[in-house]
Amino acid sequence: MKLYNFTRLISKYKTTFEIVDKKGGYYNGGIWEPGESETIKKQGAIVPMSERKLYQQGGTYTTQDRELYMFEKIPESLSDNYVIYKGNRYKIEEETDYSEYSDVYVYVLRRVSTVD
Repeated sequence: MKLYNFTRLISKYKTTFEIVDKKGGYYNGGIWEPGESETIKKQGAIVPMSERKLYQQGGTYTTQDRELYMFEKIPESLSDNYVIYKGNRYKIEEETDYSEYSDVYVYVLRRVSTVD
């Protein structure tokens, strides 16, 4: 039995977003050629970063950064993958696997730009 159950919380605040999964790439004459990318629709709770976390990190995060709570793991989340949510692009900065204690994976999303 898991110690913490986030099912109701995530179900209440879940939203749909896209994960852009970049596959591979190679160097061509010293110039990086990115590989194909696949866009996958997922659901999870994307919430603003808590003020406590903002201040604890000493300015590392901003009020534009978010946290993502999901029931499933994002494969290779810390590679070149990113999340698109409400017209903004977020880089997956950090992954915390709480699956040993609960039913959730937590990702820190850093806002990098708006989507063109």
